[in-house]
Amino acid sequence: MVLYVITALLLALTATRSSAQTPTCEEQLQEVVVLGKQRQKNLLRRGTRIPGAIVMLTPDQVGHEVGSALTLNHATELKEITLDIVSNSIAEATLSIMIYRNSTCTEVLESPLIAHIPQGKKQTITVTPEKPLLLEHGRYIIAVSFADCAKETRVQWVQSDQWPDKQRYEMAQQCCMQFPLYSKEGYIRADATDTFEKRNLNIGLKVKGCGVH
Repeated sequence: MVLYVITALLLALTATRSSAQTPTCEEQLQEVVVLGKQRQKNLLRRGTRIPGAIVMLTPDQVGHEVGSALTLNHATELKEITLDIVSNSIAEATLSIMIYRNSTCTEVLESPLIAHIPQGKKQTITVTPEKPLLLEHGRYIIAVSFADCAKETRVQWVQSDQWPDKQRYEMAQQCCMQFPLYSKEGYIRADATDTFEKRNLNIGLKVKGCGVH
């Protein structure tokens, strides 16, 4: 009988201890914190538009990069990158967007963000990361690169460096991509093997994101 009582007491204590350690459903719900949806804000503005001024890319400038500086004061999730195109007459034109740490030009993205640009005038292109893109506080260069175009166009322009100025001008008028020009700090380079050169002009990238707390 004594043994039965001791065993019963041990079971009761175990049950009490277990229930104290395991929260009820109501307690578990109280521990869940639901954060409000973070509001997107402009991280990078275009600057001042220079009336009538444009930046022109031609099919022989594949790899050419035009970038804008972005400074983040705290960790941020980048949501979208927007740019305007005045006109595009290059068939199957593709742009890629890379993000570099300004101090070392180290690539942040595993692979570039891709935008396929149709032929036409006055286009607004918005590129959105496929998965969350978190950036630490610091300074970055967001660079737009002319990535590719139709094979026939590349072949046609393969010897463009030997064309006389008049021929090049006429060909460029028929086959080019044009961006509006803005007065604001920017960077350019011919390809990824060069270093960025600082300019007081850029193509007016607009970047949106939200802070991460």
